[in-house]
Amino acid sequence: MTSSIASIKNSIFPAFAAFFFSLNATLAADETFIIDHYTDEHGLPQNSIKGIGQDNLGFLWLISEKGPIRYDGNGQFRTFDNLSASLRTDRMMALYQGGPGGELWAQAENDTLVMLKDGQAVTSADTFWDVFEKPGPALAETLVTTTRLPAPYPEALPECLFIPDGTGSGFVVSKDSISFTPHHQKTAHRCYFPNKNPWGFVGFQGKLLYLNQLRSCVVFHRDNRITQEEIGGDLLSLPANTHFTIYWNTASNQLFVYAEKKLYRLTEDGNGGFSSTLLVSGLDFKKNAITTAHYMPSQGKLFLGSATKGLFVVQKRHFNTLHSGVDYPNNTFYNQTLLPNGLLLTNEGRAFDRKGQPHLLPFLQEKKHQYHQVIGPDGNLWIFQWDTILLVSPQLNQLIGIRQNPALAKFSDWDENSNFWIGGDAGILQKYQADRDSFLTMGSFPAITYIEDRGLQELYVGTENGLFVFNTLHCTKKEIPEFAGKTIRSIYKESASRHWITTYQQGFFLCENGEVTAFPLDKNGYLATSHCMLEDARGFLWISTNKGLFKVNKQQLLAYKKDQTKVPFYFYYDKRWGFNTNEFNGGCKPCAIKLPDGNFSFPSLDGLVQFTPDAINDHFPSGDIILDGVILDKKNLPTQDTICIPQDFSRLDIKIATPFYGSPHNMEIEYIVTSEDKPKGNWLPLNGADNTLSINELSSGSHDILVRMRKGMDARDFNYATFHLYIQPLFHETTWFTLLLCTILGLAIWLIIALRTRFILNQNRLLVHKVNERTHILKSQYEWQQRLSTSITHDIKAPLNYVVKALGNIQDIAKAEGFLPREMEQIYLSIKNIYHYSNNLTKLAKLMLTSDVLEFTDVPLYQVAQRQIDIFKSAAESRGNTVHNHVPIGTIVHSNADVLAVIIHNLLDNATKFTQNGEIEIDVAYRADMTILFSISDTGVGLYPEQIHYYNEMNKEKLPARTDEKSIGFGLLLVKDMARFINAEMSLHSVLGGGTTVSFILHMVHAKSVD
Repeated sequence: MTSSIASIKNSIFPAFAAFFFSLNATLAADETFIIDHYTDEHGLPQNSIKGIGQDNLGFLWLISEKGPIRYDGNGQFRTFDNLSASLRTDRMMALYQGGPGGELWAQAENDTLVMLKDGQAVTSADTFWDVFEKPGPALAETLVTTTRLPAPYPEALPECLFIPDGTGSGFVVSKDSISFTPHHQKTAHRCYFPNKNPWGFVGFQGKLLYLNQLRSCVVFHRDNRITQEEIGGDLLSLPANTHFTIYWNTASNQLFVYAEKKLYRLTEDGNGGFSSTLLVSGLDFKKNAITTAHYMPSQGKLFLGSATKGLFVVQKRHFNTLHSGVDYPNNTFYNQTLLPNGLLLTNEGRAFDRKGQPHLLPFLQEKKHQYHQVIGPDGNLWIFQWDTILLVSPQLNQLIGIRQNPALAKFSDWDENSNFWIGGDAGILQKYQADRDSFLTMGSFPAITYIEDRGLQELYVGTENGLFVFNTLHCTKKEIPEFAGKTIRSIYKESASRHWITTYQQGFFLCENGEVTAFPLDKNGYLATSHCMLEDARGFLWISTNKGLFKVNKQQLLAYKKDQTKVPFYFYYDKRWGFNTNEFNGGCKPCAIKLPDGNFSFPSLDGLVQFTPDAINDHFPSGDIILDGVILDKKNLPTQDTICIPQDFSRLDIKIATPFYGSPHNMEIEYIVTSEDKPKGNWLPLNGADNTLSINELSSGSHDILVRMRKGMDARDFNYATFHLYIQPLFHETTWFTLLLCTILGLAIWLIIALRTRFILNQNRLLVHKVNERTHILKSQYEWQQRLSTSITHDIKAPLNYVVKALGNIQDIAKAEGFLPREMEQIYLSIKNIYHYSNNLTKLAKLMLTSDVLEFTDVPLYQVAQRQIDIFKSAAESRGNTVHNHVPIGTIVHSNADVLAVIIHNLLDNATKFTQNGEIEIDVAYRADMTILFSISDTGVGLYPEQIHYYNEMNKEKLPARTDEKSIGFGLLLVKDMARFINAEMSLHSVLGGGTTVSFILHMVHAKSVD
C-alpha cells in the first residue's frame, strides 16, 4: 500500500500554518486516517511534548521543556512568557488533574506547580500533596509518584509507587501489596498483591487497574473488593499473547493500549467491564517517540505528543476517494452514469462496482475523450465524444456502433414528453426523431453548457453566455436577463418551478416562478466557481467548487430570498476532511449523483469523492469566548474585566480566544462595539489570522464589545460574550472640568445678574424720583382742579340754583293768576336742566378723580330712577312724551348711587331730546344668576347701525364716516365709560326710526315689591 496519505495543507494562518506532508511507512500505513504534524516550524516553542490535557473551558494544553503551551486548534500555539519571572525553570515534567475541582496542573522539574484554568497559566504555591491526598508518613520517605505511562524511565523499579486514581486521591503500590484509604474511612487499608512490574498499574475512575494481559485486567476497588474484568471490543481482533504498551494520561483521565501499531482506547462500560475502540492504525509509536495520548471524542481527534517530534493530530477520513487503480494513473473525473447493472461508469472507460473497486474497459480507454454517457432512445448506452457518439450495450461488453455528432453535443436531456434533446459546443439544439432515427435542429444558441427540463413544454438551455428558456412547441427562445454574460455550469431541478443554477466565476442562483435570486458568496469567495449541486435528506444543499465542498441549509437560502439581511452560512470542507484535492470538477451531466445506498459522489481532479451526507458530523466551536490579550500601541496590557486605556491611543488590538479544532473556515466570530449613546450597528468579522479586532478611534467613556461565535448551522446558533472597554476622557471631558466650567459659568451668570440688578435698581431710583416729581405735579393739579370744582360749585351752581328757584316761584305766581306763557315755562325748564347738568358734571368730575376709591353700597333702584324722572318730567311733557318707571319698589342693587344717577340722567336727557309724542320707559328683568337687566327705552328716532355697532364694542373705534360727534352724542360715550366704573355691562339695541333701548346688567341685592 502506498505510504503517502496527505500533501501540503492549505493554510490561512501564515504564522501558525499546519500542513499535510508525505509520511513514510513508519508513520502511517492506513490511509483511512489523516495526520497533521506540528513542530517548532509551525509555532511550537519546543518539540518535546510530555503531557496533553484539557482545562475547564476546553483549551488543549501541552507541556514541554519551554513551559506550558496552550493549543487553540489549527496550528495556533500560545506560550506564557510571563511565567519565567516566577519559575526557576521552564522545564515541565508532569501534567495531571487533581484537587476538589479537578483542576489541571503542570509541574516543573523543581516541583513548582502552574494551574491551567480558564485558558490561562498561573503559578501556584500549592504542592503535589496539596493536590492529592498524602499517604501515611511511614511511606513518605521512599514514595515515588507517577502521573503517566509509559514511564520515562521504565528500568527503574521503585519500592513504593503513588498512583493517582483520577478523583483527587490515589493508591500506593509496593512489590507485595496495595495500600489505599477505603471510602468513608480514615485509616489506610493494605492488601497482599505481589507483582514484579509496578508500571502495569494505572489509576482510572477512582479505581486501580493492573494490566498484565491484553484481554483482562485486575481491578482494585475502594470498598476493598478485587475483581478480574474482561476487556472487550476491538482488542479481541488481536491474539491474546500480543505484546502491548500502556498509555495512561492522568491529565485527561484516559487509558490507551498500543499493540501492533494500533492504538485502542479503553473505556468502562455500565457493567463494570471494559471495552476497547480502535483510534488509529499504521502509526509507529516507537520510531516517532510517542510519549502521551489524548482523545477528544467531540471532534473525533487523537492528539499524540512526541519526545522529539512535536505534536501529531490524527482523525479518520470523513470522505472516501475512489481511484482508477495503478493501471490508470490519470484520476481526473468528470461525468458519472449509474448503469442498470450497478456499475458506476465515468469518463475514459473507468467504472466502479458497489464496493468501490475499479474496473477498466479497454475498448473504451482506446477511444477519444468521452464527455457524456446516457441511456439513449434505443436503450443502448450513448457515449458522446467530440465528433462521434459511441453506442455501447448496457452491460458494457460490446461496442454496437458509432454515429456522427454534428452538433458537437456534450449534454442531453429527456423532457416531460419523453423527447430526447442534445446540445454542445456548436450551439445547436437538436431533438431526436425516432421515426427517422435522426436529429432535427430546433434552435441556435451560444455554446451550450447544460440542458434541463423546465416543464410546461419548456427547456432551460444553459450556455457560455447566458441562460435561455426554449419553448419546445413553438421553437422560440427567451433570454433571462439576469444571466447575461454568465457561463452556466449546472442546473439542479428541485421541482417544476424551482431550479438552482451554478455558474463559472459568478456564484449560484435560484430561479423560481420567473424570479431570479443571486446568493452571496462565502467569506473567501470560493463559491464563485460552483460546479455541481445535490440536496440531502435533511434539506442541505451540497455544492462543489474549485476550492472545496460546501454545505448550506436550503431554508436559509429561501429566507435570504425574502430578506437579504439574513445571510446564509456555508459550512466548508477541504482536504483536511479526507479528499485528496480541493479542486472538484464540473461542466458535465450528470455531474454529482446520488447512489442507491444514499451516498453522494462528486468528481474531482484526484478521484471520485464519495460520502454519506447524514454521517458527516459538522464541527463548530462550542467553548467559551475569552479575552486573551490586549495590545495598546504595540505594548501588552493586563487582561481584566474592564479594559482601561487613555484617550490619545493610536491602535488598540484585542485578541479573542476559544478552543476549536475544526476547519478555521467554519469559525465565524463577529463583534460590535456599542455604548450608551451609540446604537448597535452591523456585526463585523474578526481578523481571521489571529482572532483579533482593532480599534483606531473611539469616543471617551464606557463601551461594550459584544462578540458572537457561531456554534451550529442554524441562523440563531451563536455563543455570546461581552467585554468592557473604558476610554479615559480628555481634560475637557472629565467630571472635574465640567464642574469647574459649571462653576465659572455660574459665577459669570451671578456677576451678570448682580451688575444688571444694580443697574435696574439705579434706574428704579431714578424712576421713583421722576414719579415723585410727576406725582407732586399731578397732586398740585388735582388740588387746583378741586379748587376749580369748588369755585364752579360756588360761582355757577349756586346762582343757577337761585335762578331755578326764582323762575319756579314766578311760574307758580303766573299759574295762580292764570297767565303762564309757554316761553316762560320753556325758559324755566332749560335753566333747570342746565342746573342739573352742571350738578352731574361736578359729580362726574369728582368720580373721575376718585374712581380708584369708588364705594359700592345697597342702592334703591326705584328711588334713584324716580328722582331723575322728576327732573325731566316737565321737559318730557312739553315734548308730548310720557315717562314710566316700571322698576319694582324695593329693588336693591349693589352699586354706586351717584354713578347710577348720572347714567340715568344722561339717558333720560337723550330720550327726551330725540323723542316727540312718544313713550319713555324704565324697566328691569330678573336673571337666574342674581343679576337684573336694567333698561331705559324710548320710541324716538333711533340710531344708525354703525352707531349701534360702535357702542356695543368694548374698544372705541373710529367714528363711522356717515356720522359725526354731534349726531353720535357724547352722552352715550359718558354713559359707557361710567358703566365700567360700576362693573355694569352695557348693551344697546335700536332701530332707525323705531326707538332705542339701552340696557345694563346690575348685581342685585334683593327685590321686593311694596304696594
